[in-house]
Amino acid sequence: MAFSFTHDGLGEAMLERAASGVTVSGIFETRGSETEFSELPPMYCAGLAVRQDGNPSTFHHKVIVIDGQIVITGSLNFSNNADESNDENVVILNNPEIAAQYLQEFDRRWAEANQPEAADMNCK
Repeated sequence: MAFSFTHDGLGEAMLERAASGVTVSGIFETRGSETEFSELPPMYCAGLAVRQDGNPSTFHHKVIVIDGQIVITGSLNFSNNADESNDENVVILNNPEIAAQYLQEFDRRWAEANQPEAADMNCK
């Protein structure tokens, strides 16, 4: 779940994992998710299960859940700017109970999220 996901290296790593058979899905804040910098279009065009948030407010999550056990969260947007220029915090939790709570939040947000418009994704 990402407010801003423009970090090419992280996007490429997720696409590689998906190509190797790992299930990768995500929800992006709608604002900015269709830009040339967003990782939403490459993931959408690769056939991953990705959506844009459907709430009327800002979707400000910054969370990655791995294997139902590891949670990566904090103030860090998934962007080069956050990685290289900002003072941010990141917490990595290895706890299946906490991961389950984040996955419940993911499921709630997924249910209200929207499928991106194919025409806006510019797949080649």
